[in-house]
Amino acid sequence: MLLEKQTLSMEELEDQAALELPNRDMMLVTVVITNLLNNLSIDVDVRNNKVAVQVCAVVNVLNTILPTGNTLVCEIEQ
Repeated sequence: MLLEKQTLSMEELEDQAALELPNRDMMLVTVVITNLLNNLSIDVDVRNNKVAVQVCAVVNVLNTILPTGNTLVCEIEQ
């Protein structure tokens, strides 16, 4: 069954909402770093996904030099 497209009236068009998304590099991203040993966490707000990935990469490097059991976890949230 094919659906037929119908033309919208001017009133219907005016009722529509359009949102403009911010530039991808300007979107706010939160990096959450958690210490699993004592369940402490810190939130770091960044405006670039590439920076967020680099922050988590540094956290992973820090895990290689921390004592056993003292592990950091890095999560990127929107």
